[in-house]
Amino acid sequence: MKNRMGAFLADRLPLKDVEDHLKKPLPKHINWLFSLGSMAAFMLILQAITGAFLAFYYSPSPDHAYDAVNYISKEVAFGGFVRGLHHWGASAMVIIVCLHLLRVVVYASYKPPRELTWVTGVFMLLIVLGFGFTGYLLPWDQKAYWATVVGVKIAGTAPVIGDFVGKVLRGGEEVGAVTLTRFYALHTIWLPWLAFGLVGVHLFFVRYYGSAGTPKNTPEDMRSGKPFYPDQLFEDAVAIFILFIVLAAMAIFIPVPLEELADPTDASYDPRPEWYFLFLFQLLKYFEGPLEVVGTFVIPTLGFILLLFLPFLDKKERASLRKRPVALTVTCLSVLLIVSLTILGAISPRLEPTPEQAAPSQGETQEEASEDTAVFDLDLE
Repeated sequence: MKNRMGAFLADRLPLKDVEDHLKKPLPKHINWLFSLGSMAAFMLILQAITGAFLAFYYSPSPDHAYDAVNYISKEVAFGGFVRGLHHWGASAMVIIVCLHLLRVVVYASYKPPRELTWVTGVFMLLIVLGFGFTGYLLPWDQKAYWATVVGVKIAGTAPVIGDFVGKVLRGGEEVGAVTLTRFYALHTIWLPWLAFGLVGVHLFFVRYYGSAGTPKNTPEDMRSGKPFYPDQLFEDAVAIFILFIVLAAMAIFIPVPLEELADPTDASYDPRPEWYFLFLFQLLKYFEGPLEVVGTFVIPTLGFILLLFLPFLDKKERASLRKRPVALTVTCLSVLLIVSLTILGAISPRLEPTPEQAAPSQGETQEEASEDTAVFDLDLE
């Protein structure tokens, strides 16, 4: 029966070609850092699976979202564990994708002919951050609501299109039921389609051009390393298993926080975004008034553009990072700046609201109170 089934599949599927391709030798000097790509792909699948489970019980409306998340965490069998995997997995995915891109920079793997592989990877980072931004509104607690108010306000500061972007994200003039529905649709439908499609294109480029190896590889080294199957596949599986064990331990021993139900009239709340947006949160404190747009739009946009076009700006021959002083300096300073701003954003003390901000005047609309809070917390005049 086994032989007949194998013959049946062999006649209809290119199994032999797939097997030969999997056993094709990789470049020499491949190490554990090259498992980061597989770990990122695993995290995307894990987020999709845990998110699909959570969607069984979630209701994207202000009247039911908070209760649904609370019910998942406390009443559903393994609900708290699955929510923990999803929550901590989001942070892990940001870290892994960033480390993967950093590894590519260190080894100069974005050099020709792999420019498009790098470009798709940078867009994948943008989508991962989009998952984070749209996901933390869904619990509809205080942090979710006010962090989203601030985030949408920041997006609204973009020149020319800012007002339009803000209204599209909110679905109106204020963060409310339509905003929650739109963020849920983005988080569970639009972004997953984009993510899996982009990963498919990215993997096509990776398999078509092959691994870039390390800068010290000779032409002979590029053809005489270990095979992907079973050697590299085994290392990837071990790395993924360790990652899952760490996430499972965090999901069990570090409960995902859920603050009080969102209160749009609570102007005293101090909104803080998730840690992977804290560097932007801290950056805004250094640009006030007319310079506000520099921190909210100019610097982040320029950083993304420079990252996206790195292969076309760095045209020198491939070499190790220590032999590329400009790339070494820019990379180290960028990482140091982002880490420093993240730490400062995490430890920065909250500012106490003025009496006028803490108690909105009679007749003031919910949106005006929300905007006043955003202005107070981010010093956005």
